[in-house]
Amino acid sequence: MRINFSQKPCVGRKEKLVKIYLPILIVTVLTIANLSLFLYYRLENSSSHKKINQLKEQIARYDKKMAIASSFLKKISYRKFKKEYAFYYSISMKKRLSWTDLFNQFEQILPEDVKLAMISPKIEGRGILLSISAEAKTKESELKFIENLEKNKRFTHPFVEYESIDPVTKVIKFSISVRYRNKL
Repeated sequence: MRINFSQKPCVGRKEKLVKIYLPILIVTVLTIANLSLFLYYRLENSSSHKKINQLKEQIARYDKKMAIASSFLKKISYRKFKKEYAFYYSISMKKRLSWTDLFNQFEQILPEDVKLAMISPKIEGRGILLSISAEAKTKESELKFIENLEKNKRFTHPFVEYESIDPVTKVIKFSISVRYRNKL
């Protein structure tokens, strides 16, 4: 039998607590903290790795496109490309329709009682074919418009495609096709 004559019977327990349980508690807390930090950074790194892999795939796609484009450019010499570009550019400039110039021409030749309803350009060969829908109050106004088209150097070969008279308003509705020279 053991009898403890000390004034404090718990002295042995404190030593055991300080020597065994306190270090175990500290090691456990540190292990949990380290484990949680490890898992947090592991998840962060995995999402970063996913983004990096997506960017690598995108770069690979761009590399393929660049390889195709560069192989195409290697086939054509720069001089030849520049010559073809100049040719196509000159064609596009010749066929460009200046609406301002066109409407200035119409302002000069359009009689007062003729109203344009629609203008539809179509490029044919080296010229521009205009389909014009218009309305005139009298037959004389319609004929005056056609005559003015024939007199103007920018317009050639006017042809009346359709003509009708509105029974209620007595307005003449007609369609004309005419060739237009963009520049003289």
